Amino acid sequence: MDKIPFYFSVDFEDYYHDKRRDLGHNNPLFKIKSLWKSYEIINNYCNKYLNSKKITFFTTGIVAKEAKDLIRKISDDGHEVACHYNYHDSIHKSDRKNLINNLEIAIENITNATGIPPKGFRAPNFDILPSDEWAYEEISKRFEYDSSFITNLPLKKICPNSKLSFKNSELREFFIFSRNFLTKKFKLRSGGTFLKLFPASFTINTMKESFNKGHFVILYMHPYEFLSDGEFMIPFKDFNKYYFPKNVIKYFRQIQWHKVGNHSIESKIKKITSVFDHQGPMKNILIQ
Repeated sequence: MDKIPFYFSVDFEDYYHDKRRDLGHNNPLFKIKSLWKSYEIINNYCNKYLNSKKITFFTTGIVAKEAKDLIRKISDDGHEVACHYNYHDSIHKSDRKNLINNLEIAIENITNATGIPPKGFRAPNFDILPSDEWAYEEISKRFEYDSSFITNLPLKKICPNSKLSFKNSELREFFIFSRNFLTKKFKLRSGGTFLKLFPASFTINTMKESFNKGHFVILYMHPYEFLSDGEFMIPFKDFNKYYFPKNVIKYFRQIQWHKVGNHSIESKIKKITSVFDHQGPMKNILIQ
C-alpha cells in the first residue's frame, strides 16, 4: 500500500523570549542554545525518519535576527526558511499598518540571515480568521504561499485550486486541517499539543481525513516539543506578582507545553512516517 504524502513543518520560535515579552519584561532574553539543541534533534529526525528530506522552518523575524548563525545553518543544510511574522504576536488583534511594518522587518531579518527571501508565511498561533481578508491581502503581496488558515471543510468547498484571490494579487493557501472529535466544539489538528497529549493514531486519523478532503497534509511542531527538560520554561519569579492567581495557572500550564508527552514525540513521528511519506519543503508544492 502506497504511503500518503505529507509535509513536515516547524514553527521556529523562542517561547522563552516570546512569553517574557508578553509578561512585560523590558529585556526578554533568548534561549539560543536551546534553539540550537532543538534544531539538532529535528535535523536528526529528518535523516532518521524522513529519508533525509528537508523540511520547512517558519521562523520569527526576531529569531532570525538574534540567532542569525543558526538560521543560516538551517538554510545552508537545505531546509526551507519561511516567515512566522516578526514577533510572536496576534495578527487578528492587529491592524494593517502594524502588520505591514512587522512583515517587512521579518522579511529583512530572514533574508539577511539566509540570503534568500522567504516564499511562505504562517501566522503565530494561526491567529488570522477567515474574515481577516485585509491581512491575507497584505501577506499575498509579499509571499507566494500561506499556511495560517484553519478549516474542517473539504478543499473544494473553499477554493479548489488552493488560491485566495485579491484585487491585484493571489496567494496559494495550504490549509491547516481541524477534525471534529466527539463534539463539534472539540477539534483536533495535526501537530503540536495534539500530537504530544494524544496517541499517535489521533494525529494519523486527522491527517488521513485532511488528505481525503483534498488538502495537502501538514504536520506542524515547535522547538520546545523536541526537548523534555523544560529548557524554554519561564521561572515563576518572572511572572508579575500583581496577577498572582492568573499567573500561577500560566506558570503551571507551561508543563503541558514543555514536558507532558515530549518524550513520546520520536516514537509518534516513527508511527506517522510508517503511514505517511514526507515530500520535502512546502515551497515544493508551488511547482505542482
